[in-house]
Amino acid sequence: MRNTCSGVLALSLVLSACGQSVSPTSGSPAVSPASATTPALGLPGQNAASAESGDTEPGQSASAIRLPPAGKVSWDWQIGAATERHIKVAAGTTLIGLDGFTVSAAKVAELKGQGLYTVCYINAGSFEPYRPDSARYPAYLKIQQDPDWPDEAFLDITDVFRPGSVLADILTERMKMCKAKGFDALEPDNLQNDENVSGGRITTQQQIDFNGWIADQAHGLGLAVFQKNGPDKVLLRDRTGQMMVEKFDGILNEACQQYRECGPLAEYTRRGKLALNVEYRRNKALDCGLMAQHGINALKKDRSLAGGTARAYLRESCD
Repeated sequence: MRNTCSGVLALSLVLSACGQSVSPTSGSPAVSPASATTPALGLPGQNAASAESGDTEPGQSASAIRLPPAGKVSWDWQIGAATERHIKVAAGTTLIGLDGFTVSAAKVAELKGQGLYTVCYINAGSFEPYRPDSARYPAYLKIQQDPDWPDEAFLDITDVFRPGSVLADILTERMKMCKAKGFDALEPDNLQNDENVSGGRITTQQQIDFNGWIADQAHGLGLAVFQKNGPDKVLLRDRTGQMMVEKFDGILNEACQQYRECGPLAEYTRRGKLALNVEYRRNKALDCGLMAQHGINALKKDRSLAGGTARAYLRESCD
């Protein structure tokens, strides 16, 4: 539940200088189309994707990856649902994002049985003390307190490239949990510690390399994966030489209208990939013309991203 800099609940605190957009230009590096796909088993209109890199586990077929639906999509985001009993899906919804820890495999199966594409939220770049695996995080990984979530801490994401990395093990186990519960795709939060951590401790290149690592690991486990926020990073290349728009299967962004950075999301739609965006300001209507121009599926949501049965729940769309 993060915006382009830090927490959803702190959107009003984000400076306009945060996350400046990268406007697509005619001089942008040439990008090859997304990997050739073949029809996947399951949801109509879905594709199977090969993992771009990373290690595929024994017995894991790359064709098991179900890409997100492209084009116009009716979707919802209820990662703040207190329990899975609070989840309620509006008629016509075809994609939903949910918290990986609070939703059971049975609930995922139920939703998929209703034809929904399911996306698993995990926090990749921050420590959350209330998670069942929180005791596994050593103190040295917690390099800065999150000012908007004082009990949380930003992580030293460079740890994943060290031999015997604790963080790599933790995040891989979280991804395996998503896969075991039957989710189709991964939503990894906090992919911007280069901006969130002060003092230049995490460089932009280190962040991009980490983001690419997340995408590779997810693909290796048979999950599609979304870039979370960071429109300014869409065209940046990781250590493998691939841009984020090539690594990820779609983007899930917050407040591109508010911060005037929707243009880069179109880099995904130009490649036939899904672009999702959420706005939170209640006194500002969705600019549906802007979203249509860039092929973005936009919602206005409550800042808690509550479950559909909660009083705080809000979902407005351009449908």
